[in-house]
Order: sequence, then structure tokens, then C-alpha cells
Amino acid sequence: MTDLTGRTVLVTGANRGLGASLVQVALDRGAAKVYAAARDTDSLAGAVETGQGRVVPVRLDVTDLDQIGAAAALGDVDLLISNAGITCQTPILGTAGIQDFRRTMEVNYFGTMNLVRAFADQVRVRRGGIIFILSVAAVSLSRSAPAYSASKAAALMLASSVREELRPDDVTVTVSLPGWIDTEMASALPGEKATPREVSERSIDGHLAGDGVVWPDRFALMVRENVDTRMLDLLTRPREVMNAVAAEFAGTGS
Repeated sequence: MTDLTGRTVLVTGANRGLGASLVQVALDRGAAKVYAAARDTDSLAGAVETGQGRVVPVRLDVTDLDQIGAAAALGDVDLLISNAGITCQTPILGTAGIQDFRRTMEVNYFGTMNLVRAFADQVRVRRGGIIFILSVAAVSLSRSAPAYSASKAAALMLASSVREELRPDDVTVTVSLPGWIDTEMASALPGEKATPREVSERSIDGHLAGDGVVWPDRFALMVRENVDTRMLDLLTRPREVMNAVAAEFAGTGS
């Protein structure tokens, strides 16, 4: 799939932030229809209005198998964009219980897995594609949200497996690994952040170009440099490496 002209796209977590921007970019790239999926369809009213008949709201909680099944029954999705996710800013060895950790894995990993399993057949038949919106935290430890990193790392391996399983069917699977995005989820993080529009455009355009992995912003590209040159350090001394990346990022400006 080299363009979205006449195609149907489904975006999860579409009611705000990056998800809302992904809906708009899909429309701008020519999609005939975009299913905007969110737990609360009332929150999609703005997207439906601006979509001028091309945006269809879908109730979808990725932890609800019945809702996933109902969404998959739509049957005409060419491009699935798995974007829904949550963070968890709790130390692994803290005193809190594990319920937040479990919830993070349920949404970010199992929710994503169940979503892809449900849509795989129609994407395969339609020779479409899948975009996994993950995070640089999948390859470099988030200093404030280690359980979030673990969930995104698991989702990265999931995406790699799905890519191999769908390769014989000419289905393009793209992983996007953004850094800090100017959204509600990252509101507590200091410093410069990429815009949702920038990340959305680079993620979708990279997918249409056939890229397996997209590093859609400047911070992500800086992390990639360290993945290329310091993977052992990232695995054994992640806090030291990421402190250095953050300091360099802050010091170099736009």
C-alpha cells in the first residue's frame, strides 16, 4: 500500500492528542473513511464534524474483547493504526501494589495483541497494513515509567512477530517510536516536545514508504544514535545513557 486514496483506516485512541492527529493526517493523505475509535464516542464529536462524512466513530476499549470483535466485524479496514495506550509512573520496587503494572500491560500489550489478532485476516485479504505507535521507551528505559517501558518493549516484540507472520501476504507492518510528544500524557515532562502532527505525518508517511521502523522526531533520532552505538550500555546502564541523551537534547535546542 503506497497511498491511502480510497482506503479505510482505523485509529485507536482517536479522541485526543496523537490519536486525533492521526485521524486528520489519514484524511489528508486521501483516506475515504477513517474509523475513529475510543472508549467514549461522545469525545469524537469534533473529529466527526470536521471529517465531513469521512469519519465514523467506533466505541472501542482495547481491553474489551467484545468491543474489539464488534469493531473487527466492520470488515473493511485496510490500515490499522494501534495507538491507544496508557502510562504508569510507578517505581518497580516501590511500595504500591501491582495493579497499575497489570493495567499497563493489559492496555499496551494484551490490548494491542488482541486488536491485531482480530483485524489480521481482513488486513491480509485487503493487502493493507498495520502501524504500531509505540515509544522510544521500548528500546531505552523510561526513567520515570519503567513499567511503561516494559509494556512497550513487549509490544515491540509483538510487532516484530506480526511483521514476520504477515510478510508472505505483502502486508506492511510499521513500528513508530516517538520520543516526547506535546500531549496530555507527556504534560509533566519538561523541555521541547514534538507536535502530534509532526509525529503523525512521519509515522503514516514512513509506513506508506514501506519503512519497518520510524523514528518520527528529533529526540527519537537521538535515541536511535545510542541504540546504534551503545546498545550494551542501554541494556546495562540505561539511566546513565538516557540522562546524557536528555541533557544533550536540552542543550542543542530546535
